[in-house]
Amino acid sequence: MTTETEPTRTTPQHPRVLVNEYYDPFGPDVGRLRQEGITDKKVRVLRSRLSALNQVLRQGADTQGFTPVRPRFTGHALCSSQPYVQGSADSAPLHRTAAGVMAIAIADQQGLLQTRNP
Repeated sequence: MTTETEPTRTTPQHPRVLVNEYYDPFGPDVGRLRQEGITDKKVRVLRSRLSALNQVLRQGADTQGFTPVRPRFTGHALCSSQPYVQGSADSAPLHRTAAGVMAIAIADQQGLLQTRNP
């Protein structure tokens, strides 16, 4: 009698883990947002909260030996000519566009190249 065994599938003992930080959707020029009720003060508050959230994500990643990754939307923020972020009239304001998703994927790929092999 012959018995067949299934091939053994293994996974790494210590997978590489990325923790995505959040992007800054606003960019340096928020002038066009004033007509939508987003003042400079509101932007400062939102950026402060974003900074605090990213600090927690970064510290958590560092504590666990994970790689924090922060996608950069430089030149592609809300008020730019080619934003990676949806505007207030779009279906998901402040969420990323398809190009923004691609920018995050590229940042993740770069993050994987920087991770330590377990």
